[in-house]
Amino acid sequence: MTPPFHVAIFCRPLIAGLVKTRLVPAYGAEGSARIYAQLVERTLHTVAEAGANASLWVAGDTTHASVTDWAQRYSLPVHSQCEGDLGERMSNCLAVLAEKHERVLLTGTDCPALTVENLHTAAATLNEKCHWVFTPSEDGGYVLVGSNAPSAEPFVNIAWSTSEVMTQTRNALQANALAWAETATLWDVDEAADVERARSLALIDAQ
Repeated sequence: MTPPFHVAIFCRPLIAGLVKTRLVPAYGAEGSARIYAQLVERTLHTVAEAGANASLWVAGDTTHASVTDWAQRYSLPVHSQCEGDLGERMSNCLAVLAEKHERVLLTGTDCPALTVENLHTAAATLNEKCHWVFTPSEDGGYVLVGSNAPSAEPFVNIAWSTSEVMTQTRNALQANALAWAETATLWDVDEAADVERARSLALIDAQ
């Protein structure tokens, strides 16, 4: 049986013009928001199917109608992301959840290819000898991080939103003698080509 684990989902309220902004030139603010809504829904469904308990960590208004809807339909507690860069926010989230959960995974909502099996594999990788797990993304970042003994070191001095994120993270892990594992590389939706890829694989609907 897969050990119990918790999944933190980083998200933003569904506000046209403030989500998936890199898609706006191709799909407009409303179209990009519809794509984002589908990505969030798929992520929430996958996490629910995995049988993990989970929580929403919101950058922005935690009382927005979209957040309330997601939380109610999937029975998820809602937290505000702390101030700071992405690394600081992820580090804080993992540390808070590690106080109550043995294994914590953290993912965003941009990876429609993420599966139940991916989540189970990542969680099962964490043990007394391996305290970190990452799911790299094709663009050089990662779509999931997990730990059973979180600390800030893997998130320090990282050039977020660049193709160097995973390389720099590996360097940080090595420099701090932190044991980690990596699961199969996935991909996320950032550009119009990624949207069409997701649609061609029926991971999101054509609209």
